[in-house]
Amino acid sequence: MKKLVMILAITVLLSACGNSETAKKADNPTSEATNATETVKAEAKETKYTTYNGEGFSFSYPESWKSVDTSQLNAAVKAAFSDQSTGMKFADNINLTIEANTSGSVNPEEFANNTADYYVQNGASIGISDYKKTNFSIKPYKEINAGVLEGSYTHSSGTNVILAQYMIPTNTDLYTLTLTYAKDTYSSDEVSDILNSLNITSTLSQTAQTASAGNASSTATAADFFNDLTSSITSESAVLEQVSYNFLAKHTDLFPADTAELRKKVKGLVKSEVTTRHLNKNLANYYENFVQIRGQVLQVEEDNSLGSTFSVLLLADEYGNYITAVYPTTTGDLLDGDYATVIGVPIANYSFDNVSGGFTNSTLVGASLIIAE
Repeated sequence: MKKLVMILAITVLLSACGNSETAKKADNPTSEATNATETVKAEAKETKYTTYNGEGFSFSYPESWKSVDTSQLNAAVKAAFSDQSTGMKFADNINLTIEANTSGSVNPEEFANNTADYYVQNGASIGISDYKKTNFSIKPYKEINAGVLEGSYTHSSGTNVILAQYMIPTNTDLYTLTLTYAKDTYSSDEVSDILNSLNITSTLSQTAQTASAGNASSTATAADFFNDLTSSITSESAVLEQVSYNFLAKHTDLFPADTAELRKKVKGLVKSEVTTRHLNKNLANYYENFVQIRGQVLQVEEDNSLGSTFSVLLLADEYGNYITAVYPTTTGDLLDGDYATVIGVPIANYSFDNVSGGFTNSTLVGASLIIAE
């Protein structure tokens, strides 16, 4: 499950970039480098900007900054620029991401708190240490409720860094404009200028879910949730087929089956004769079926980075076959080594690297119900 790389991690990895083109110069500081740094500080108040126009959005950035190649990053990273003009190991930078809002929340502070928790818990793996949330402020984008998360951390190069993220959640997407500066070059005026320059031309809608509207607004959410995670969990080796997407959307009220009535309903939909052997033979035959698989839990992880808890479970059944279950809620007290039954919809067959240097085949399942034994 370590292959599960969330967009937040990708964004921060980009935000924590170093200036590779000038790192060698920074290893041997000279008076010229020092003078260059002082010049950058002196000119900070007179920053000249240029505008980047993307598909459905635009924003300004310092005209001396250069474009960053994002082709190897997740598709959610729509644009990125960094300051490659100094001799510092860390390059000030900006990036904009647009990712599916799978949580259904339109509360920017909820996203900010989950993001800050993610940095604290997982920062060491992406070059960040001692992350501290320093502020959160409401900053509406036109009629849309939005906010800015500010924090600080120590980059792996030893640079003290300030991070500002403008988060704009809508019913369908989360827009995040991320600015990252070395503490010595940080300019609040420049950050304010750039955040205020953001312009989104796509149609935005922000309607909070209510109890009466919950089922209607979540119809696409369940299908989009699994669609969004299928690529990242399988390291982009599999996709959610359209027939699967439609079937998941049709049964969105069952993900998760969190009431007695829904649990009874989903158990009644199970095609009990289907085993992992059938799924391995021809998965396409079962895209529109609920299956039930029992086995030992080899690994179970929970994640809060999308605004609400979801779980990823690796299970081995009696035939020695594996399934990877994605469950849009917590698994409670279920732990590695326990036995459990997973009821869900098969999505894709894929493989992942194992500790022996080979690979393990597994079936990705969108889980409706996980029953611990």
